Amino acid sequence: MKRHYIGLDVLRGIGIFSVVVLHTAFYYFDGIYDLDLSNPPIIITLIGFILMFAGLFAMISGFVHTLQTYRKVEEKSYTYKDTMTYALWAGVFVLVVAYLYFLVTGPGIIDFDSRSMDQSILVELINSGRFVWPSLERILYVDSLVMIGLNIILLQVILIIGMKWFTSHKRQTWFLYGAALVVLLISLARIPLYNIYLDARDNEQYLLVLLLNWIANKNNPILPFLSFALYGGWMMRMIADHDKRTIRRIVIPNAIAYIVVGLVIYLTAEETMLERAIDYTWYGIMVFQIGLFELLILLFLRWYQTDRMQWHSKFFYRFGVAGLTIFFLEQLVSSAFKRVLIAMNPDLFLGIPISIVLGLVLAVLYGVFLIWWQRHDYRYGLEHAYVTWMKRLGGSEKAVKLKADE
Repeated sequence: MKRHYIGLDVLRGIGIFSVVVLHTAFYYFDGIYDLDLSNPPIIITLIGFILMFAGLFAMISGFVHTLQTYRKVEEKSYTYKDTMTYALWAGVFVLVVAYLYFLVTGPGIIDFDSRSMDQSILVELINSGRFVWPSLERILYVDSLVMIGLNIILLQVILIIGMKWFTSHKRQTWFLYGAALVVLLISLARIPLYNIYLDARDNEQYLLVLLLNWIANKNNPILPFLSFALYGGWMMRMIADHDKRTIRRIVIPNAIAYIVVGLVIYLTAEETMLERAIDYTWYGIMVFQIGLFELLILLFLRWYQTDRMQWHSKFFYRFGVAGLTIFFLEQLVSSAFKRVLIAMNPDLFLGIPISIVLGLVLAVLYGVFLIWWQRHDYRYGLEHAYVTWMKRLGGSEKAVKLKADE
């Protein structure tokens, strides 16, 4: 069984690079509060759509963790209990990083009604010089890292159930697909559940809030993002067990079907994408993205069938290997850089084109830093902390990537 797939690291790296660019652009844009969300510029719509790509990271993570589980069981003789313990430790690490990120260093939450930004502790300190405790909304917010941490744990539970119930790989593969489809269909319930959640929070029914938070709250809850991870696991088993022709014959039509169904739902629903409403528009986007991300994963796996990479691929690959540390710190750097710009020009006003350019410049500089950091094995980053954390359970294959001479 193949140890890892370079194409997934490159695709993940492109995703992280894009998020870093757009985070900076979105929060640098001084006209953000004046946007007409019912008739936004096309560039704003595109940014909003790309910023909803958390499902891509969920699908890649599902693929990778399914691969690791099967390698542990079939090649390293791990018991199911061992693999569950491993997933719990891995998930807990990601969850700890996730809450530190969103509470201390993460991006702001925009409130268009009050024309204000709910900032993380250090970003607010940089921007205004004030220390603020995290708001309840920030504490409860389900960001992409929280989603990935939860998915690692829940996916492992479902993998173990499938491996216990079915002895053949074929049945285990289609069990994952069935589980993914069931979670996706159940995710329709998030539409009414989110309103119940908001009412519970307004009425201070905190037990109900806690019960529903990881399931239905914004922005990347279990419903539907566990489905993305399960589809990633299904794709991993398909690729491991079938030839290229069979994969193309099954996965590509499946992906196209989801794209078509998602588009139909989206085009027949009210346009509310930029409002981030939890409605049928949102659901259509989720269904569409499942098909889109399946095609992207297939495409990148085909492009990178060997470990050989050109310079531009290596540039994004480094983000895929050590991008978590960059992601954790990028809002602090962006905020500090903007304070320098304002000090140089107190009347500074950044439109969206200049904001995107600045975001791109900073992201490229991070890439240059990663070139240097790779020569030092990415020491002292969150990735190294993860490798150290997992040593007690046999270590992580991430250690190989951190020391690789790419």
